Amino acid sequence: MSVNSTSSSTSSTANLLQELNTISNPGGTGLPVTTYASEMQQALQLQLLTNPDNQMTSLTNQQTALDALQSALQKLQSATNTLAASQNWNSVTSSNSNPTDYSITVNSGAQPSIYSIDIQGLAQNQIDVGLATGTFTSTTSTLTTGSFVIQANAMSAPVTISITSTSETLQDLVNTINTYTYESDVSAGLIYNGTSYQLSISSNQTGVNYGFSLTGTALGQFGFTSIATVSATNATMQVDGINVISQNNSFVNAIPGVTINAIATGTGTVSLSSDSSSIISNIQTWMSAYNSVVDLIKTDTAYTASATGTNVTSGPLFNDVVANTLNSSLPNSVMQSVGNTYESSLSSLAAVGIVVDPTTGHLEFQPSTGFGIGTNVSLADGQTTFTNAMNQDSQAVQALFGVVSSGSLTSAYTTSGVLGNLTTMLNSFLIGSGGQVSAITGDTNSIQKQETNISSYISTLNQQISTQVASFTKQLNDLNAAMQQSQLQVKQLGALLGTNSSSSSSTIG
Repeated sequence: MSVNSTSSSTSSTANLLQELNTISNPGGTGLPVTTYASEMQQALQLQLLTNPDNQMTSLTNQQTALDALQSALQKLQSATNTLAASQNWNSVTSSNSNPTDYSITVNSGAQPSIYSIDIQGLAQNQIDVGLATGTFTSTTSTLTTGSFVIQANAMSAPVTISITSTSETLQDLVNTINTYTYESDVSAGLIYNGTSYQLSISSNQTGVNYGFSLTGTALGQFGFTSIATVSATNATMQVDGINVISQNNSFVNAIPGVTINAIATGTGTVSLSSDSSSIISNIQTWMSAYNSVVDLIKTDTAYTASATGTNVTSGPLFNDVVANTLNSSLPNSVMQSVGNTYESSLSSLAAVGIVVDPTTGHLEFQPSTGFGIGTNVSLADGQTTFTNAMNQDSQAVQALFGVVSSGSLTSAYTTSGVLGNLTTMLNSFLIGSGGQVSAITGDTNSIQKQETNISSYISTLNQQISTQVASFTKQLNDLNAAMQQSQLQVKQLGALLGTNSSSSSSTIG
């Protein structure tokens, strides 16, 4: 009987423990192991992991904000390089007093000035027309055999045209000449004078260099002479009294950066002036990139406290040294005075109408009403100040900014002027120098190291929590098992006593 009781006890204990681990409180008997273990794990996690988890979140937010700041600084550096390129400062507008006789196109490199223009002659291609009349009454009139040579001035090799059969017609000859138009640089055609056809040969391009000569016995039947019907000529022009020639009617860079296309002979004036509106637009693009960085730093380093001081919020870079250093370095780099060899009075952006808005920290062209600090304020309009400075001495304004000569619109690098100061400052944050990593890279490395350490610490804590919870669970299970064992023993004892009493009564009876 004892063997059977032990087997039954073991089986019942296993079943009861399984029930205790899945039921919160099984009829008031035993402990809810799963519930207690889960609550203990949550309590330990809250106690031990809250601070490191918050630190990890803070570091992640800091890194995200730092990445955004780096991107904004790179965009500012790109805008700075663009503004430093001389190509972006050479934009000019033009006016033409005589558009009937010539047109003008302004290209890169044009400089403000005024020029006197005199178109004296137009370019002409050479034309030779056979003077024979009455000979060829039809395009199918036949020819006399023979040959002639076309020697174009621009071509090294002559082209020989042969008439090999008396059955060849005038139109056949025109077709043959035009077959060799690339080699001879001439074209042929027919002119009908009302009674007969005349052969015409002309150069494909204008100018003296593209004239040609005709020689050969076969030319007599067409009436060609040694004198061209129309001679090849160059276009001629005077700019401020200086003679200029062109093989065609387009004068390229007779005025640097300007193309003049002659239409007819005549005189006039070309006026070139700085296109301040285009330059101002380029500066505003640069200032916009600068202001974006200012706004980002302002947001990420913000600190806000409630009236009672109990509720405090701060930006992800509030305590970040890099962001806070930038907050002061940026305005210092662009607003400090610089040397100017062209005009000493133009030594700061304020001298050309660009100032810092005291409220937002933005770079702006100074508004005539100020920035709302006082009433009845009347100041010089910033854009007007800049335009006047450009008209008076554009080189001095460019020297203030640190503009450098560049054939590219986006790759100029300057070390002088306002843009040079800004570039040097940005490089220390983005690139570094002297073998040292940049400020942002150093900041990022520090954050990553902290994240690694905290992550390792969190892993250790999680292992400790798991160990404690496992130990606690085992203790609860052991306790439940002991309680169940005691209950089984009491039942067995009660059953045994009940059986004995029954036997005794039966015997006495």
